[in-house]
Amino acid sequence: MTGIIVIGHGCFGTGLASAAELILGKQEDFLAIDFQDGDTKTELENKVKAALGQFEDVKHLLIFCDLLSGSPFNAMTAATMGQKHSRVVYGTNLGMLVETLMNRNLGADWEELISELIQSGKDQVGMFFPKDDTEEEKDEDWD
Repeated sequence: MTGIIVIGHGCFGTGLASAAELILGKQEDFLAIDFQDGDTKTELENKVKAALGQFEDVKHLLIFCDLLSGSPFNAMTAATMGQKHSRVVYGTNLGMLVETLMNRNLGADWEELISELIQSGKDQVGMFFPKDDTEEEKDEDWD
């Protein structure tokens, strides 16, 4: 099975993991890491090292981060440098995480997970515009 780690600033990791498990139920080979206010770079690196140690036996590892070039992203990319079995994804949203977990749980292979997860994240971003019943139909350009 592909292991999955979620990491980010504040309670991003545990918050997203908690929301995903609320939707899908308890997940195997799934871990969250938080980078709390007051944590040092060394403390973060130690958390990352400990987490990666729990996934030594997985064939593949997906790491979902909040931001490109943030401390959690930097710690993970440094720790996984040269590990061809892992990928670090940034810009994570709940929809892409849930869809990736569902696909993994349904037996999708590594290449399938990788090819679909970025598009899934993009598909989860949009905007809802409530329509006022008295307004005329607006055109797609949002006049």
